[in-house]
Amino acid sequence: MTAYQNFWDAEIETLLQQLDAPQSLEENIVDTLNNSTRTGIFPNQIINALRIGLSLKEGNQNMAFVASMQSGKSGTVYFLCNYVLPAIGLIKEYESILFVTSMRDTDLYNQNCRVLQREYYDCVTGDMKPSVLKVMKMSDFFNHPNPHKVVNEFDVQLIVRDEDQYGSGVESSFELAFFAELRYRMPDIKLLAVSATPYDILDAQFTGATDVDVIVGVRPPEYYGISEMLADGVIEDIPEGFRPMQSQEIDGEVHYSIHPKTEEYVNHLNAFENGLGIIRVSNTARAIELRRLLKDQYKKQCTTIVIGSDVACDFSINEGIKEISDLILKRGQRVVLIIVQALTAGKDLGIIKEKVRFGIEPRDRQLANGAQGITGRFCGYHKNRDFKLIASRSLLEHYAQFEQDWEIFADEDWRNDLFNSNVRGLSTHTKFVKTQSEGAFTPIEHIEALTYDQLLTEAGRESLSFIDDDAYHRLLDYFKATFYNVSTKGTRFKQKGVTVRIASGYNQASNRVYRNWNCNLENDFGNIFFKKNPYQFGLLISNYPINDERNTLGFTGIKILKSGKQEWRDQETNVQNNSMYGNNDAA
Repeated sequence: MTAYQNFWDAEIETLLQQLDAPQSLEENIVDTLNNSTRTGIFPNQIINALRIGLSLKEGNQNMAFVASMQSGKSGTVYFLCNYVLPAIGLIKEYESILFVTSMRDTDLYNQNCRVLQREYYDCVTGDMKPSVLKVMKMSDFFNHPNPHKVVNEFDVQLIVRDEDQYGSGVESSFELAFFAELRYRMPDIKLLAVSATPYDILDAQFTGATDVDVIVGVRPPEYYGISEMLADGVIEDIPEGFRPMQSQEIDGEVHYSIHPKTEEYVNHLNAFENGLGIIRVSNTARAIELRRLLKDQYKKQCTTIVIGSDVACDFSINEGIKEISDLILKRGQRVVLIIVQALTAGKDLGIIKEKVRFGIEPRDRQLANGAQGITGRFCGYHKNRDFKLIASRSLLEHYAQFEQDWEIFADEDWRNDLFNSNVRGLSTHTKFVKTQSEGAFTPIEHIEALTYDQLLTEAGRESLSFIDDDAYHRLLDYFKATFYNVSTKGTRFKQKGVTVRIASGYNQASNRVYRNWNCNLENDFGNIFFKKNPYQFGLLISNYPINDERNTLGFTGIKILKSGKQEWRDQETNVQNNSMYGNNDAA
């Protein structure tokens, strides 16, 4: 078995023990994985669902599930709600879970209905059962006639919010519907925010405005995302002043022509027997003119289609995706798809990803939509590596750093680099500004370092008297090769009052254990562990062997930090968060 297979077997077993799950859940997991081709559920989604289930069982009210684009978030939610939560007693018969689609996109809504509301098979009873999920558009949730009535009608126990960065501001319907209305009447209702880029809720967690438990999605080795695209050299930086179509005024008349770089990319498409190239433009008029130019120049080589909401377009967004699928997969054509502000988060190109030949993504001012757009739609589980992309490399490099280590979004250097690259915000409601604001500060009262060998001694166990024996043995297991040789980001220590950072959970470039190792009593405990809610102890765990090249510290063992009483201090910040998760103007 591969290291990853060993990891997910062990991780699933550990999580089932922590959940005190019945044998029936284990049997359904085995059946689901044995029939992954039919179920569409894979080990990473099982692990994700179990981790979220554990968070819910531990009583967390606000949760954020952070997972890479097109990595299987819907499957995670489906398995969580229909298998995990009923098995551990958090969802009973005739109770339901509400899945709110934040974007008012009918096709995305229909897609979610198909995926999430389909019946599921219980291998223990041999029955097909109705899904406990109820999918609802944001507008319907807000106007039905009120969210409290929706929750009562369907006996909702949990609300899952898809693509958290959309419609999350104080003026949004979700702010009014959930926080101003529903939480006021039902203070115990739970919220799970699901997104690859939930920056506003993460910012609220970091600043202490809202207590949020963050669950990190497993990134399987077969997944191909932005980090891999950058490493493979697939992404070319946007040329200065680039537009897919350029214009020139001659004798008072504007003349348009195809940009040479656009020609290069269309020629790349035309070198294949079939395939898809995607170009985003800013408005319908430009799209129509570019379509005319491409049809004139490449009439016999490829088909050009414009999709958007304007009647001048060839198709609506949803119909256009279906049309190109038929043209490419059933008729073997080459298609240039020009989109007008479309193809954002949630749109899945499915098997067309294998036929993608190029993409041109000019958006570069906001991290979430710049990454979630055309580039994000090319992510997923496919073997296509022969495609080209024009996009903002700086923006995507910063996203890749976030993708590998989500906590980096609170790093001042990282945010300043983005700001200096003319990226003006993380998401729709999390903007960069220059301001002063209050911040939570937790002093460090005591620091102690123990080598791995010292951990095995009686004195070492005494230094860790604040953890129980189960947690102590879990800590020792972190130093085994079967643990540190796989992606361990998101591993839960599960000891009340204790938070941890594990070296093997981070990439080498931004290893937060090693970056924070030399902390002292003047540092902020909350910044070191990315936890503004109170913890009495924090552990920095350097679990690689000393002779391992990944161990840049030259030390194998732990550092124990004891926190003091949290206080509030003035501090610099450069993020303004107008989201629903906190009432502070600045964060």
